[in-house]
Amino acid sequence: MPELSVIIASYNSSKTLEKTLASLRRQQFTGQFEIIVVDSSNAPTVEWIRRDFPEVRLFTFHERKFPGDARNYGILQAKSKLIAFIDADCIADKKWVSENVNAHELHKNAPVIGGTVGNGNPKSLVGWAYYFCEFSQWMPGFFERDMPEIPTCCLSLKRTAFEKYGPFLEGTYCSDSAFNWKLAQDGLLPHFVPTIRVNHINLTSLRKFIAHAPFHGQSFARVRSREQHFSPAKRLFYAVICPALPFLLFFRTAKRTLQTREYLWPFIKSAPLVFLGLTAWAFGEFLGYKKPEL
Repeated sequence: MPELSVIIASYNSSKTLEKTLASLRRQQFTGQFEIIVVDSSNAPTVEWIRRDFPEVRLFTFHERKFPGDARNYGILQAKSKLIAFIDADCIADKKWVSENVNAHELHKNAPVIGGTVGNGNPKSLVGWAYYFCEFSQWMPGFFERDMPEIPTCCLSLKRTAFEKYGPFLEGTYCSDSAFNWKLAQDGLLPHFVPTIRVNHINLTSLRKFIAHAPFHGQSFARVRSREQHFSPAKRLFYAVICPALPFLLFFRTAKRTLQTREYLWPFIKSAPLVFLGLTAWAFGEFLGYKKPEL
């Protein structure tokens, strides 16, 4: 039996998925772990995976599966009692598997453990802006602690946690946020272990970056309204304060960057694009609170 089951949700990610799988093949881990890819791409990604990575357990679907849908299916196929997630646009550190296994051994009472998200394409200014908008809470340099939320691009959990707080919300983005909120209702928080690390390959097209931010913000607001049972008055309140959101989020991002200092200069250079991305996110949140139906 594998000590860890790694699940990857894939949708039109052939350009980056090969790097993800190659990083998992290079793991410095003496035990056994399995890799499960749940793919629903439009492009033909199946053949090269079966040819170049025969060790991967591949499951394909013709219809689009959102990340939560794909992860739920992957967990049903997983053999281990310990489940880890990495995104199809992430590169795992060579000790990512061993650090995940060791962390769960050390923190037996922690149902969910996550790690650091670094920048996988640091030569792109737009890539930096995307990174700061999405992952500044988990950048390198932070210390080990409990956190309100850790994204599923670098997250692992005990199967018992999924059985109690799952499945992931299907048919939308931000299913990982909803899962973390369920934990919080029982007074539990994901435990952040900085030695568990992936590098995220970010969007480098300005057009795609600006298009993605409001879509993500809208998905977040809709999931938040539904899962936290926002009343119409509360949704109206959050919609009204959305114009202030870019300033608040930019201040928090700048504060985190100053705390860690590892990415300070890239943040300074990309700051105008970061603010632009956060403004687009806030506009998406406004739309999500205005019309919260998923």
